Amino acid sequence: MKSLNNILLIFLVTILTNNLTYSQEKRMHSHKYSQELIETLSSYQKELIEKERKYLIKQREAIRKTFSIDQKKVIDDSTLSYNQKINKIIPSFSSDQKELIEKYHKRIDTIRKKFYNSLTETQRALIKKKRKKSKKND
Repeated sequence: MKSLNNILLIFLVTILTNNLTYSQEKRMHSHKYSQELIETLSSYQKELIEKERKYLIKQREAIRKTFSIDQKKVIDDSTLSYNQKINKIIPSFSSDQKELIEKYHKRIDTIRKKFYNSLTETQRALIKKKRKKSKKND
């Protein structure tokens, strides 16, 4: 009887471990865009995506450098939720910080417009298909 319980326990642990591993692998391979769409992107479109990422990273770094001590305290406060931190920090932005954000937004928007204008009809259809799937899951 004891050996039967041990066998059942090992069997259940094995199944649970395999299920967890599978779900983690599935999450790792989920992309913002479908693999099918990624394969259809031209080198120009890939460059635009990379350029957008680069500007987003630069924007975040530039804004972090301009944070005041009070703004840093709000960010470091673990008792606040993400939305509460945003609601406290955004009104405290100086005009210089707002200008910096606006400057980067303009650059990023131009890159996004170029990317959107470079999409073929099949690529647009693939993006719409992905959006419909994600809206169904919400």
